[in-house]
Amino acid sequence: MSKLKFLIILSLLFFCSVSKAQNDDVDQEFKLALNFYDTQNYYDALRLFNRIISDELNSRTTAAFLFKGKTLLKLNRQEDAISSLNQFLNYYPGSIYSDEAEMVIAKCYLDEEKYQNAFEELCRLILSGKSSDYINRARLISEKVAVKYLNPQQIRSLYDTTNSEKLKPFLLLVLGKAYFSNGNSGEGQRTFSKLDNLYPYSPENLEAKDYNPSTIRNYISKPGVTLIGVMLPLNLNNSSGGKTPVTEILNGIKFAVSQYNRTHSYKIGLVIRDTERNSDRIREIANEFEGISSLKTVLGPVFSDEVMAAADAFSGSDIKVISPTATDNDLARFDNNIFQANPSFAVRGKTMADFVFYNEKKIKMGVINSNAGYSQKLASAFITEYEKVGGQILSHQVYPASSIEITQQINQMLPFANSLEGIYAPISDKNDATVILSSLVLDSLYLPMYGNQDWFLAKGLETSTTLSNNLIITSDYFIDFNDQKFTNLSDKFYAETKGDLNRNVLYGYDAANYLLQILNETNNDPDKITELVNSGMSFKGFHNDLLFDENHVNKTLNFIRYKDGVYQLIKRYNSIN
Repeated sequence: MSKLKFLIILSLLFFCSVSKAQNDDVDQEFKLALNFYDTQNYYDALRLFNRIISDELNSRTTAAFLFKGKTLLKLNRQEDAISSLNQFLNYYPGSIYSDEAEMVIAKCYLDEEKYQNAFEELCRLILSGKSSDYINRARLISEKVAVKYLNPQQIRSLYDTTNSEKLKPFLLLVLGKAYFSNGNSGEGQRTFSKLDNLYPYSPENLEAKDYNPSTIRNYISKPGVTLIGVMLPLNLNNSSGGKTPVTEILNGIKFAVSQYNRTHSYKIGLVIRDTERNSDRIREIANEFEGISSLKTVLGPVFSDEVMAAADAFSGSDIKVISPTATDNDLARFDNNIFQANPSFAVRGKTMADFVFYNEKKIKMGVINSNAGYSQKLASAFITEYEKVGGQILSHQVYPASSIEITQQINQMLPFANSLEGIYAPISDKNDATVILSSLVLDSLYLPMYGNQDWFLAKGLETSTTLSNNLIITSDYFIDFNDQKFTNLSDKFYAETKGDLNRNVLYGYDAANYLLQILNETNNDPDKITELVNSGMSFKGFHNDLLFDENHVNKTLNFIRYKDGVYQLIKRYNSIN
């Protein structure tokens, strides 16, 4: 090989190694920024996303641009978010993130109540979108925005100025529905006739033929009655009729409304629908509920994937949706009408960090968690918040899921044994608790322990009393069976339903009672409902209290101590910020 060729190859190898190192650095920085975003540390997230964008073009530039816009939206800087995302679309029109960027821009306009801008942005997504999922969502949201907030002339103006044969039939469908919604059935019918003449084989024309505005408008609209929608995966066609956690949640909702109606002259009714764990069915229910004028609030769904589908289905609507049990982070990312009565993983980790630092007065902690499941999410949220308030994480160890021993990870903690004031060990598998305790005992690392409610299910706590008697966990439920108020309520529930007042019943009962209190004070006005919820109004429930943060997530948790085989409630505590 000639010396020249050798130098060229050597230069190429050096260039590749440098490029790889730079990409690895960017990837790590992007992961850290995402972690800040997921744990609601938006200022630090924005700082890192800006730094990635400012570097020369790299593998994370476009993703960082998108998340910069989303972060600005979270900070209520809608105009800045729109400007940044439009810049992104101009620079990278072919990006795989362009559809989501358009959707976020539309969300910014909706937050600012600029409904025509939002409608036009969604129409652009319908016209040029790459993902059928985003296009369908844009159609759904834009139709609701147009019918509810725009006058027919605004829609007609867009129809008259567009040259797209793809968009025109959709605009005619929406225009016809807007006329019907405004009570102008003659113009509505003429618009549908025009759609039939110009685009007879279009999906929009088929939908127009099935549209029955009078039935939708008048359905269950009785004077003097406020209605609450209920969306749960009930499997109503299940012939077994057996109790499930979901039917128990429903029984709690029914019981709360039954008690309310006995003591109030203004009655509350329930419209109950089975979601069937199906997103298409959720969209059907949302369309039905939006046609019921006296229905402004919904309880459910219970699973996080269904809540995400409901967020899409109710986008652009003024109906408020409260999930009693969903725990995933960021479920309201496209819809401010979604509320989580159950704390998210981010809130759980954050609240434990605040408790350890402010209540326990501990400033040097260790963290150990699995590399799978929500154990990671809890640990990440804890570390971010703990360091933010001034604490130090001296050792963070991660073990593989389903490990039967974690000696290596504990050995990494031993050098800090004299400085550590406690260990946070969130688990997503009850068997991990036994492995953690036995490994700590083996190395005589006896420190205060902090965990999540999966420790409730752990076995073998009684065999490691020195450690387990120093265990404090968070939980979204704690029932004091000796409390006289609970006993009285349990007796009433059994008399009415012949069932036990258990944890699942209380998820539904407490969420419904909170909502009933809201409705009683706001007269079912959707704007006042949001205003009252955002005001920091707290509610004392039986399984947990309710106090929503700025992201519409309950930030209250039960803090529970394990002592000699008994779990004792320390306090109900909510995060500081």
